[in-house]
Amino acid sequence: MSGIAGIIDLEGKYDLEQKITKMLDLMRHEPWYKVDHYHRRPAALGRASLGVIDPYPQPVFNQDRSLCLVMYGEIYHYRDDFVKTIVKDHSLEYDNHPQLILYLLEKKGTQIIKKLNGSFVLALWDFNKNLLLIANDRYGLRPLYYSWQNDLFLFASEMKSILAFSQVRKEIDKQALAEFFGLNCILGERTLFKDIKVLNPASILTFQAGSLNTKRYWELMLKDDHPGFNQKEAIEKAHSLLLQAVKRQMDDQKPKGCYLSGGLDSRTILGALSRLGYELPTFTFGRAGCDDQKGAELISRTLGMKNYFFQVSPDYLKHWAGTGVWVTDGMTRASFHSFEFLPEIRKNVFILFNGFCGNEFMGVLSFGLLRFVFTKKSMNWVRGFFRKINEPFSEDLLSKLFVRQYYSQIRGRVFQSFADTMANFPEKSPFNKVYHFYITEKARKTHLYGPISDSHLIEYRIPFCDYDLVDFLLTIPPRQRVLATFYRKLIVRKFPELATIPYQRTGLPVNSNLMVVLFKKAQDMCQKKLFPPKRDKRGHVDDENWMRNELKDFVISTLLSKKATERGYFNPEFVKEIINEHLSARQNNTFKLGSLLIFELWNQLFLDSAI
Repeated sequence: MSGIAGIIDLEGKYDLEQKITKMLDLMRHEPWYKVDHYHRRPAALGRASLGVIDPYPQPVFNQDRSLCLVMYGEIYHYRDDFVKTIVKDHSLEYDNHPQLILYLLEKKGTQIIKKLNGSFVLALWDFNKNLLLIANDRYGLRPLYYSWQNDLFLFASEMKSILAFSQVRKEIDKQALAEFFGLNCILGERTLFKDIKVLNPASILTFQAGSLNTKRYWELMLKDDHPGFNQKEAIEKAHSLLLQAVKRQMDDQKPKGCYLSGGLDSRTILGALSRLGYELPTFTFGRAGCDDQKGAELISRTLGMKNYFFQVSPDYLKHWAGTGVWVTDGMTRASFHSFEFLPEIRKNVFILFNGFCGNEFMGVLSFGLLRFVFTKKSMNWVRGFFRKINEPFSEDLLSKLFVRQYYSQIRGRVFQSFADTMANFPEKSPFNKVYHFYITEKARKTHLYGPISDSHLIEYRIPFCDYDLVDFLLTIPPRQRVLATFYRKLIVRKFPELATIPYQRTGLPVNSNLMVVLFKKAQDMCQKKLFPPKRDKRGHVDDENWMRNELKDFVISTLLSKKATERGYFNPEFVKEIINEHLSARQNNTFKLGSLLIFELWNQLFLDSAI
């Protein structure tokens, strides 16, 4: 992905120009990237960029060059009235966001950061105070990693850039590794490396005189109850704010498109685009004839837009998994399905709209979450929720996966870390605590890596994370969010032409009666129990069977190589058992094998190789 990088070397030990160049080179995934940097002891700052949303040179400086700023990302309310006045009075370019933010920081101080409605991470060095300030958006939509060792502070949008310094140990964080396999994400600030942290969302980090301080400027809090909630009025308000969010992110001339599946999130964004009079190309990937292809073609045709479908190759992982792990630093089990057709998409568009966090903020049709609406806080619901998301390896399977000596150091720690995280959320109701977890941890550290991995070639915009829209959606009470009650009603009333199109999660139109949906769900569950399908014919990909056929040799050669079996983390016999169970179709171990593959490739790229 694109991003920023920097060095604060208070002891003057390093050649700043050489080091910052090396850090940025590791983030330069294409020769045409825009790469800029500046160094003046004790600081060096730079960026490596696609040049799409940030075409101007960086770093930017104030008038006396005492302040130096680099930024990755953008803000979306830069044409609002208070900014218009500043831009006009000081002859600034509307789309030079770093220069605008530098001006605002200099004149108004750090309190302006919480008003920057956007998707960004920035770093400001104050030469007069010898102070570094780093800040990001509310939701951490642009990852930033950092490492601190006394008088040396390093930061970068990609973890590998920090590893350009041999002083940063390549020691694995055991807790993070356990969470990677037990939750498919790593909680809090941890990464797989003990010496490298990831900046939490809505954070302002300062580093001065060898001292580090981090504070949160905003906290997410879902409303537990809303006695006077009026669904009809709320739908009108949410619709208005959704249109505003989409319009803000369309407010430039850069060529754009939209990812489109058969779900609710992307169709809602496309419906809003259509209401505003925009016509964008849409892009869908999967197997020929899958539900996503059918739904996307019907949605696009209904709105008079062109859909482009890309068929995923059954052996895609063999070709793209290594690239994907390199780009994403191996932080999650991302799929990397899009990598083989991203160059083709880039011929048409430079920015893709993504439906990330629509389900999290609006509500998802999940019967597994229904019981948490009626769960009392006094009940032991946390462990029940943990069992629901404890994947791909349950605690029992972790004890078999890791060698005895390693497991003895992590026994029970995944649940304890999870429970501590849940306890820190401010909501009272279990249902809202569950949603808080999905928003701040699970979704951000799994689903977000889809657009993040794409961003090495194409920029992304996420309308559902517009601050004004989210502030309102957080007030939706649990009973309106459960089973996507509010979300489905919004689509039915405001995008009725899209409500008649089947929803991938149920196979039924969005406007179907809930009792019909419940009956269909029960019918499907009974049918699967009595007559288990040999393969999923509706899903957009078929990793399960591809791993038994086209990817079989890749799985075996990667996970059972001499190097992999001698790393000392895993019990090789149990890994063989997982593979054999899958190949013989006794178990569907796709998720487990995918996580093991990503971790082994991460070892090869980040531990075995010199960066």
